[in-house]
Amino acid sequence: MAEEMDYQDYQKALQFDQRVTRMEALDHLTSVVIDGLKPNEGDRVLDVGTGTGRLAMVLYKRLRRGSVVGIDSGRGMLRVAREKTVRQGIENFLLVRGAAEKLPFREASFDSACLMLSFHHFASPEEATVELHRVLKPKGYLFSLDPVLLEPGDSQDEKLNEAIEEAFQEAHGPQFRFFTMSQLVGLYEAAGFSSNSYHVHEFSVDRRGIESIPMGAHWAQARGNMVFRRQKELVQRFERNYFAFATEGQKTVVTGKMRWATIRAAKG
Repeated sequence: MAEEMDYQDYQKALQFDQRVTRMEALDHLTSVVIDGLKPNEGDRVLDVGTGTGRLAMVLYKRLRRGSVVGIDSGRGMLRVAREKTVRQGIENFLLVRGAAEKLPFREASFDSACLMLSFHHFASPEEATVELHRVLKPKGYLFSLDPVLLEPGDSQDEKLNEAIEEAFQEAHGPQFRFFTMSQLVGLYEAAGFSSNSYHVHEFSVDRRGIESIPMGAHWAQARGNMVFRRQKELVQRFERNYFAFATEGQKTVVTGKMRWATIRAAKG
């Protein structure tokens, strides 16, 4: 496993001001991915899990002689992304409907690939990483940003991670999966990538509204499930390692920490 590297610029980009909104936070994350990808202007880049095109709509401007291809399985989100490209007259941002586990592209089609908040939605992360390796050119690389759980220190930590995943699966289906950093790196390296840099970024949340936390309602549901089951120790660990929720009038406020993993991996 590659040695962890400290990227202060990434860390700085993720130190959100307490007044920052969820949309502004996503803009920060978009900048982190593009800065980590460092595309050349003639590159062909694959945006996996492009959604409504938030990342690609910024990325295409860096590719004056290249192009970005966005792929997603959601018809509705792709329709929104396509409307954006038509409205703005963008010609080097192409959209394809498909699954990360079976990418509809030839081998060695792309110079690089990016994944922002999409890895945890893959039905088969093992197949998706193999497919990413296949469609990248020799010496191609990827940059991924995704939320991560803490590495478990004992069996109770393992139960806590399972309880968090369960709550998210209730909302998104059984394929939804959160990983730890070591699990993510292991998946990429098993597919043939060399993880030449990776880092966990942490930012604190101090008495902000739940609506400002990405997927905040699901985190609250995870804690609620543990409270309902009277899993007192898991609740305490959850509040110590992730989030504590409180009610102030009609508003739910949150205190705690959120963690993101960034990985830059090269095709071996």
